[in-house]
Parts: sequence; C-alpha cells; structure tokens
Amino acid sequence: MLLAALGLALALEVGGAEAPAELSLQRIDGSSLSLASLRGHVVVLDFWASWCVPCRASVPFFNGLQAKYGAQGLDVVGLTLEEDGEAVAEFLDAVPVSFLIARDPTGHAGEVFAVESMPTAFLIGRDGRVAARFEGGDKTAHARLEAAVRTLLEGGTLPAGSDVRVSKGLEASGDLKAWQRGFLADPIMSLEGVPSTQLFREHIHASKEGAAGDGGASGGGCGCN
Repeated sequence: MLLAALGLALALEVGGAEAPAELSLQRIDGSSLSLASLRGHVVVLDFWASWCVPCRASVPFFNGLQAKYGAQGLDVVGLTLEEDGEAVAEFLDAVPVSFLIARDPTGHAGEVFAVESMPTAFLIGRDGRVAARFEGGDKTAHARLEAAVRTLLEGGTLPAGSDVRVSKGLEASGDLKAWQRGFLADPIMSLEGVPSTQLFREHIHASKEGAAGDGGASGGGCGCN
C-alpha cells in the first residue's frame, strides 16, 4: 500500500497519473464519497483547511467556478484533512460554500497526492486522470485554473506548464505535513486589530515557523501560500 502511494505521488509530480478512484473520503453528512463516482466530469479537487487564510479567501472563487461551469460538467470538491470536525463545522457555518465538501481525517489523501502547501487544487479530467496541479490561492493561480477548466470542458488538452507551483523555499520542511500546520497559521489568522498587536502576532508566528523547520532557509512554514 505504501509503495503504491509513493508511486502514485511520484506520477502526480510528473502529471497525467490516474487519480485514486477509491480513496476513502466522507461527505459532511458522514456518507462515503469516491472519485470514481465523479468519473465523466471535470473535477477540481481543492485541499483546504479551516485555519488557512488563502483557503478562506478562495471560497468565493470556487463558488463562482461551480456556478459558472457546473451545468457543463464541472464538479468542485473541497477536501479537508483536518481531524477536528468542530473546526470544520464552524468554518462552514461562517463561510458560505456552494460546492461539495469532503473530509479525510486520516490524511491519506494528502500523502497520496503529495500535498506540500495549502491550498492546493488538482484538476482531474473526465477520464479520471490528473491534468494539472495549482498551488496557492492568489488571483494568478485562480485565473490559470479557470482557463484550464475551460480547456478540459471544451475537450481540449492542457499545454505543458499549465501547473502553478510555489517556490521551493516555501515548501514544507521537517516532519509536519502541510495540512497539520494549524498551530503555525494561528494566531496570525486574524486580519484585524491594532498594528502593535499584529506585529507581536507576526513575531510569535515567525518563531513557531522557525522552530518547526530544519533551520534552513525554508524554515518551518505554515504551508499557506
């Protein structure tokens, strides 16, 4: 099982690998969900976390993507790997989401897809193969993802270099997985407050980040991009 997962992760780095159809995912209501059930549709599989600021900011984009292209055969699936179901529920109560949300508290999906930063979205074609990977939640990543979605919905093939990858210096270091870094992102999660308070929070955040890393230039990293 481990060797198979490592092999798939390596193939996903190259691109064009078949997405693992039988991953054990759960809908929010507890029912099971498999990628196989979405075969025949174009799928955006977005890995997100409740503590991730760019993930929260990306929700309106994914809401719009689902509304705009859903009738053409697009399914947006937001996948969280958090164990804390209460945190997930609170996030969804606070942020309106109009696309499918799934959970994998085991984190296995993150390992299989070799998720290195939050958020990371994988674009999967109608044939069930991973077409591209988009890391980060900025406007550039969103624009390139939407263009790739349109191409696949129209039956086209993505050109080389369609992926969006973060700088190597921003990737994860140490043993802490990207989806396990909530304690690093919080307390900088709050975007409000007086400047002195924010400066103090940023100092604490940077101290945690450095302590979680290997002492190199990349530090620890909360995995938010």
